[in-house]
Amino acid sequence: MKFLQATGAVLLSYVVAAVLLFGGPFHPIGFLTFWNDRLAVLSWPLVLAFGFAAGLACAVLGVRFGAKKHYAPALFVFFSIVCSTIAVGVYTEKKRSEVIEKFNPDIATRAPFFMSLRSAPRDFQFFLHGAALKDCTPYAWSYRRMAFYELPPNVAVNVLPPSWVEECQIKRTR
Repeated sequence: MKFLQATGAVLLSYVVAAVLLFGGPFHPIGFLTFWNDRLAVLSWPLVLAFGFAAGLACAVLGVRFGAKKHYAPALFVFFSIVCSTIAVGVYTEKKRSEVIEKFNPDIATRAPFFMSLRSAPRDFQFFLHGAALKDCTPYAWSYRRMAFYELPPNVAVNVLPPSWVEECQIKRTR
């Protein structure tokens, strides 16, 4: 019976962490496999090692402070996902702030990392992680490059704030 409880707790902790942070139970698996090139910040083995170490520490502390031993794997899974995701989020936000400061745009906006994480895997829909205007040239943020890239006017008119489009008179080219 304890084995079934432990197994159910592991599955539940994974699903809860995945849905809260990524927006779906399969997104973390996607980011570790076929989307692993979408974030050019840290090597995935390093992030996983940090997440496993933090998850192990949290599981040990949880058992030490009263959790039943058969729930330790669930604590490990939950905190491994949460800690590694938060570490990546903090790192990318810091790195993005540095790049924005160096780029020195006239105006910039950015979506929080965790909003991007929940929205990014949709290939059929363009999600704007961040945007900038420099000399009325529109740019968008790329986590894959960890840099800005120039936005074509046809895309810019659809995703930039209307006040930017109007101020810089950005028009469709086709």
